[in-house]
Amino acid sequence: MLRINKLDLLSFGVLIVLIIVLSLSACSPLKTAGKIQISINVNIPKSVETKDIKHGLNAYIDEVSSVELIVYDSANTEVLKQSVNKNKDISFSFELPRGGTYKFVVNGKRNDNSLVFTGEKTQTLQPGQSYTISIDTKFVNGYLAVFVDLDDELLVMYDVQELRALLKDSSGNVIKDENFQITPQATRLSISIDCYPRVYSVGISARLKNKATSEEWSNNLDEIAVSVEIKPGLTSVLDGFRIFFDPAEGHPQITYKFGALAPTITGAIYNVDTNELTINWSYPSSIANAKFYVYFLDKNNNLSLWDITTSHSSTQELLGVDFWNVQKIGVRAVVNGKESKIEYIDKSNVNITSINVPLTSSTMYTLFIRSFYDSNGDGIGDFKGVSQKIDYLKSLGVDTVWFLPFNKAKSYHGYDVEDYYGVEPDYGTFVDLENMIKVLNQNGIRVVMDLVVNHTSDTHPWFLDAVENTTNSKYWNYYIMTLENRDGWDHWHWKINSKGQKVYYFGLFDSSMPDLNFDNPAVMEEIKRIVDFWITVGVDGFRLDAPKHYKGWDWNDDIAGSAYYAKQIESYIRSKLGNDAIVVGEVYDGNPSVLSQFAPMPAFNFTFMYGITGNHEGKDNLLGETISWVNGATYYLNVKHFPFIDSHDLNRWISVLIDQKYSGDTQAGIRQYLLTNALLLSLNGMPVIYYGDEIGLRGWKWNSDPWDLPVREPMQWYANQQSAGQTWWTKPIYQQKNITFGNANVDGAMYDDPNDGVSVEEEQTGYSILNFFKQFINLRASYPALAKGSLTIERDWKNLYVIKRVYGTQEVLVLINLDPTWSNNYTVPAGYRWVWYAFFNGSMFEFGPKSESPLTNDTNWTVNPRQVYVFVKN
Repeated sequence: MLRINKLDLLSFGVLIVLIIVLSLSACSPLKTAGKIQISINVNIPKSVETKDIKHGLNAYIDEVSSVELIVYDSANTEVLKQSVNKNKDISFSFELPRGGTYKFVVNGKRNDNSLVFTGEKTQTLQPGQSYTISIDTKFVNGYLAVFVDLDDELLVMYDVQELRALLKDSSGNVIKDENFQITPQATRLSISIDCYPRVYSVGISARLKNKATSEEWSNNLDEIAVSVEIKPGLTSVLDGFRIFFDPAEGHPQITYKFGALAPTITGAIYNVDTNELTINWSYPSSIANAKFYVYFLDKNNNLSLWDITTSHSSTQELLGVDFWNVQKIGVRAVVNGKESKIEYIDKSNVNITSINVPLTSSTMYTLFIRSFYDSNGDGIGDFKGVSQKIDYLKSLGVDTVWFLPFNKAKSYHGYDVEDYYGVEPDYGTFVDLENMIKVLNQNGIRVVMDLVVNHTSDTHPWFLDAVENTTNSKYWNYYIMTLENRDGWDHWHWKINSKGQKVYYFGLFDSSMPDLNFDNPAVMEEIKRIVDFWITVGVDGFRLDAPKHYKGWDWNDDIAGSAYYAKQIESYIRSKLGNDAIVVGEVYDGNPSVLSQFAPMPAFNFTFMYGITGNHEGKDNLLGETISWVNGATYYLNVKHFPFIDSHDLNRWISVLIDQKYSGDTQAGIRQYLLTNALLLSLNGMPVIYYGDEIGLRGWKWNSDPWDLPVREPMQWYANQQSAGQTWWTKPIYQQKNITFGNANVDGAMYDDPNDGVSVEEEQTGYSILNFFKQFINLRASYPALAKGSLTIERDWKNLYVIKRVYGTQEVLVLINLDPTWSNNYTVPAGYRWVWYAFFNGSMFEFGPKSESPLTNDTNWTVNPRQVYVFVKN
């Protein structure tokens, strides 16, 4: 007989219980070791454009009365539902009993339980853990029902080939393009479209075929565009489109049955400098609760919403580059939910205005942006940098700045343009440029743009298209091109396209600069568009690059033909900006008979430049030979010539004087430099100084690489050459070319060294070159006769030049002796008072204002060598 004691029986029982517990645990699909803590954060949908002025972009969110959360397990069984009565900062907190994969669904609802937004997220959770889960949401789609009525008479004459509803957003992008189902002879067609909520512009595109002639008719989509708002989960209805035959027009028309009276536009004005566009309209005061929607219709017929207001005018900032693309400006009234048609004003009827910037000193400053002032530390001057140095330019006294090219270009200098409607990325953005123009104008300084249209870059899209597609290209005749052999012909070059064709083209300056074809009328029309564009952006004038070479096969060929086209450009600019515009042509020739051929286009006075640089200590009849050729009667513009000494194409004048004329005698060179510039700044027209002239910046052109770059080096602001704003873009170029002359590879400047006395910082006080220029230019601003008056040459001798300027009742006399040895005398009439002087004779080096009483008698005045006197009579 088997005997089992109690202890064995007890142990067996415990074992059985343990096995059962372990078995149940192994068979369970969910672990129950711990609950899961959940926090849900709900991200509301991104804002969209609405018509609700009170609530603005949050209008749909504000319709939400409650947000519910539903949690589903992996079997899609609902395991939890919570709701909160709020529509912002939405969150939920709860526990789940076990781990697993869950789907979390969020629904935002209105009071009527209709959906506004929804979102969901699926996530696997581990037991005993805590989770914070973010759920993104989006608005649920709404619906648009569109109805179009077709007149019986229309259907007799036309078959409907196609009917489409196009929905555009406020930027003019087509969001939906849906076709109606065409039923023959149906007089009413409809379509239902599901759309993401926002404000749309809805237009009907129709294509009809005349039954008798088989001719097709289609419409301008945006002419009868209707603004409609699609709300989340709701249906909007547009019932009012009508297509009919208009006997007065002789073709079909599409209209919309509007429910509100349209506003009457009374005018619009755009300021190209402040970039402010204002449009005004009238509306009956008896009609209450009117809202007004202001639209832009661009050149591609895209309609975009600009403003929503309850007033009868709208003023907004609009960049010139954006205004350029506007075709029409429209206003629609909305009264109690009913819309009017859009009333338009064409851009051509917008009054264009600008900041009035009167000439004061009538002095032009040539500014190379790349070398001027750097706002972001990359070593390259930029638009923002110019804006930051406005106080410097004002202190200098200049009232006009000519900018070397700022179009997008292939080379550092900008004279090989790649985009006439774009800006050089190194200099910043269009916003930066337009802000710079605004700041300059607001501070009394005009902006003159370099218009480089003799040639383009060989990387310009026009040229690339012409080379690739040859005679099939729209731009083939923009250039002087041929497939005929031109090997060995002067100034002809060639490129091979992808088809293996050898395309020859004419480029006077270089193979990288193909000449434009002025015999093609399309080129002149393109130039006019370029001028219009930049006037819209806000420039106050243009410097024409190389107009002497618009025509001809060599450097002095067909000057008359070139002058013909230059005059056309001058005339067009004058028709746009008036006689106060600044227009000047770079006719690179010292012969007055050549320069005169370009009248009435004013020119840089190369005759004076050659005359003074060839006779730096003066000569008899210097002024008569170099400025008397300017016949004011042949010009229409107020500024008729532009005398200068320095430019970006010449060795810097101070270097020529010190290093060459005076064999390294710095003091003698500086004295003569200031005297010759005093003569320049005493002339009529608009004297031109080159950036850096005012501090005596040095520079010599090279006869090999890097060619002209050393006369375009960085403006020197600081004694140590390295502080905020200092440009150094030349340094990596010199390093790459292994140029060590003048430590150029270290500081980016061949002809300037630290602490050499040539910088704005080092010339703030005393008898510096900078203070000389400041004082003389501001003399022009202080005495209008010196800046704008008529000019009479009273003496024109080697050792005495006397210039008389008269403006109204004011007279100015300037006495200058360039000669280093011989003095001369002049009788100053009674009534004149001595207001300024410069003495550089012997050991003297001083200049400054004088405050003398008017002369009571005619006075014989001795003008010693290297002296300047300025007298004024009011």
